[in-house]
Amino acid sequence: MYARSGTISLSFNGSALLVHAQRGRSYPAISGKPLIGGRFDFSPARYRTRNEGPIPPGRYWIQPSQMWTNEWYKSGLRSTWGDHRITIHIFPGTETFGRGGFFIHGGVYARTAGCIGLRSRMEDFVRDLKAATADSPECYIPLTVRY
Repeated sequence: MYARSGTISLSFNGSALLVHAQRGRSYPAISGKPLIGGRFDFSPARYRTRNEGPIPPGRYWIQPSQMWTNEWYKSGLRSTWGDHRITIHIFPGTETFGRGGFFIHGGVYARTAGCIGLRSRMEDFVRDLKAATADSPECYIPLTVRY
């Protein structure tokens, strides 16, 4: 993606969402539901598990103009989603094992159904993404997931 700060890409490694750009950023992040004891499992068996496992490794993309602001959500859903979410699209060739409906979102819980959860850092991510893409909100930003 070409934006105000040049080429931007994202990567997720199981513990952080990294922004690769002229001014790189890192946001602590989670994906999936933790096992008993609080540890996250990024094994192939786990990322194949619908509604429990993390987003499967592979290539994805986001489009900043698809940011949803949840002003109309009920307060109960706000604790799960936070105030913003953005759709994660799957690149052809990425094996998701029948899973989909992935988002980058906020919320208060340290668990997701396979989305990338930024929790309290979602507001920072939204602000930084809007600033970096202000001149090209229709752009596509690649996202690589690798554990």
